[in-house]
Amino acid sequence: MNRRKLLTRGAALAAVPLAGPYAALGEAAESDVIIIGAGAAGIAAARKVAESGHSYALLEASSRVGGRAYTDNSIFGVPFDVGAHWIHTPNAHPLSAFGRAAGLDIYRAPDTGRLIADGVTASEAEAAEFFAATRRGERAIVAIGEAGRDVAAGRVVPDLGPWDESARFALGPFSCAKALDEVSTVDFTQSEEKEMDDFCRQGFGTLVALLAAPLTVRLDTAAHTVDLSRRRISVATNRGTLGGRVVIVAVPPSVMTAGRLRILPGLPQRCRTALETITLGAYDHIAFDLPGNPAGLKADELIYFKVTGPRAYGLLARIGGGSLHSLEVAGPMARDLAEAGEDAARTFLMEALTHEFGARTAARVGRVHATNWVREPWALGAFSCALPGYAHMRRAFMEVVSERLIFAGEHAHETLWGSVGGAWLSGERAARQALGLLG
Repeated sequence: MNRRKLLTRGAALAAVPLAGPYAALGEAAESDVIIIGAGAAGIAAARKVAESGHSYALLEASSRVGGRAYTDNSIFGVPFDVGAHWIHTPNAHPLSAFGRAAGLDIYRAPDTGRLIADGVTASEAEAAEFFAATRRGERAIVAIGEAGRDVAAGRVVPDLGPWDESARFALGPFSCAKALDEVSTVDFTQSEEKEMDDFCRQGFGTLVALLAAPLTVRLDTAAHTVDLSRRRISVATNRGTLGGRVVIVAVPPSVMTAGRLRILPGLPQRCRTALETITLGAYDHIAFDLPGNPAGLKADELIYFKVTGPRAYGLLARIGGGSLHSLEVAGPMARDLAEAGEDAARTFLMEALTHEFGARTAARVGRVHATNWVREPWALGAFSCALPGYAHMRRAFMEVVSERLIFAGEHAHETLWGSVGGAWLSGERAARQALGLLG
């Protein structure tokens, strides 16, 4: 679903991954910049710091880079993006250009989706009604958001007739990882319209990991305390304590609210409010192998379904033109399945496929793998969306704290929140702020 249109220009630079002696800059015992989190934001920040010739320490709590952009090749034997898959708004950031420069197969995602209602492809008239209803709901939210009224989006969407539940799923859980009652009208409105998307045939996570390759990343190094009370910043980890002049915190707010990373002597109230109100929603993939294409689906086809109850979902079909598919669940439904476990996700998948495509198609399903981002210990959610009344708190994540601490991540971008591109740009912004502090 497209959201509000906001043109961006000149951001997609034809750059190539950095090359040079930057790994050594990340091996110093005392660093100019300590970066916590080697997701897209942390990688972008480390690259920019390294390009300036300053030393850095890039810390990652898990055993891999990429954060919520991670490609697995072992589960299905083909690239499977466990997290982010769509390269949203590629003209607003350099990630697609990076991928092409590195020799990856970056291609444009189909710009239209298909609607299935009660097990059959909807007629053109039905599809037009669904998309028109979704647009009406979107316009209602944007009208309130542009007027500066930050309320729950679910309160301002009118009755959309027979397509009400379907449109609410498309606008809320599918786009924001939350039900519309948990979505800020202003945050929704500020989000850039996704006029186009790209895919990476080798996986979006593969692209992000490639951008980390020239850097020194300290894996399995979980930072648990940042101490700003002394002249030199002290970061305590499970592998010892590091010192530095500036720290960039590039982890989701959920990790900090859960107490996995503490800031001493304490964050300002404004930052604490931001952590509590710019919260992560739930969005998961129930990926499955369906050989032979028994449902006659197109490559990379996005399919919407008419919703008759709370159990809503979408489908990304034949990823990369192969037999890998992904049933997309989000919002409260995703949280319920995450709590119930993978067996429940498989049961839900088989029921959905049987309803939409018939028992014979469902019977041909091979391997199934369900993600569970709300339980990933270093994410605790999928992506951020401001709670009603708190969209303005994203600005707190763009301000320097105590002249030495800077935040980065998709939650720290006002218009590209919820995207890897937004995380990347926030990391570059954080690095520029750090370099300014270093003089």
